[in-house]
Amino acid sequence: METREAAGAITILLIGTLPPPVGGAGVSLKQLFERLTQLEDVRVIMVNTGGVRGHRVTGLFRFIAIVGRIFRGALQADVVSLQPVPSGLPFIGPFAWLAAALFGKPFMIRMFGGEDFLDVPGLRGSIVRWLVRRTDLYLAQTKALVASAKRGGLRRVEWFPTHRPMPPESEIQDRNGACCRRFVFLSHVKPTKGIHELVAAAEKLDGNVEVDIYGPLMDGLTAEQFAGRKGVTYKGQVPPGEALRILPTYDALLFPTFWPGEGYPGIILEAYGAGLPVITTNWMAIPEIVDETSGVLVPPRDVNALADAMKRLATDAVLCDRLRRGVLAKRAFFDADRWTREFVVLCRSMMTSVKKSQGNQKAN
Repeated sequence: METREAAGAITILLIGTLPPPVGGAGVSLKQLFERLTQLEDVRVIMVNTGGVRGHRVTGLFRFIAIVGRIFRGALQADVVSLQPVPSGLPFIGPFAWLAAALFGKPFMIRMFGGEDFLDVPGLRGSIVRWLVRRTDLYLAQTKALVASAKRGGLRRVEWFPTHRPMPPESEIQDRNGACCRRFVFLSHVKPTKGIHELVAAAEKLDGNVEVDIYGPLMDGLTAEQFAGRKGVTYKGQVPPGEALRILPTYDALLFPTFWPGEGYPGIILEAYGAGLPVITTNWMAIPEIVDETSGVLVPPRDVNALADAMKRLATDAVLCDRLRRGVLAKRAFFDADRWTREFVVLCRSMMTSVKKSQGNQKAN
């Protein structure tokens, strides 16, 4: 998959999995790809690595075809950017690195999620660390991962947070003076996202609080388990691209996650885009993007603390207004257009550094 050519453009090979299925990493990659294609000075070659898992026979042939496209793309590209889900890095990573090395192209890995490559166990971990240490640039999603990578001796690592398209501020619904009584959860619906705690907390509150849950049911959860719950309604899955339409119809986001792979959850930034305060957990790197100015942090798995936070927002209009103002102050920083431009700057910087290094090697 290639975008239009532009005179003098930088050519970037993007390697990663696009939706479906819908997930944070895939959505982030898709949005970056789409915005890069809109830039006049950028040409993009996209290699979609999806469709391999769960297909024993056809998956093998697709994997071979993907590897072939990676090598063809690397030949044409100025920069090779691998953006896999962490579990896929040991499989596709060696081929992406080899293609970049064979044709003398800068090699970048952008890691999604909050998993630290230094802590990955077993053979998979050994492969991941070998690959990351051979990148010309490693993009980590959280500041904590950047600090860990630097302690681990990486030669070049940069912070590249999750970002989302931010609608114009004029499109945000004016809720000044209103409490937050309509809460929404929108993510994978599974225990480690705090679903059981969310339901239990909602049932502690009075009837003027509503909680709607959207997302695919996972890890054995069924729609029947939400039937008859006080104040809680399961609303089904959300079609791709519909989150930005649904979120503005609510007052605040609930996201009581304790999922081990959490980085910067995209749904929190999408809530910012809709002008919504957030109740979430003090978990992993989430406090890097949610603080007392834009939301309420509660301990993971703490039903009482979650219920108390919901009650505060449902009864305190002054608090809700303050958090809404804080959200507006944060949203521009995580705008997708800003970080797309930064991505191109990083790619051009890699090209300059690698060409300089190659020139020095020839001179010696």
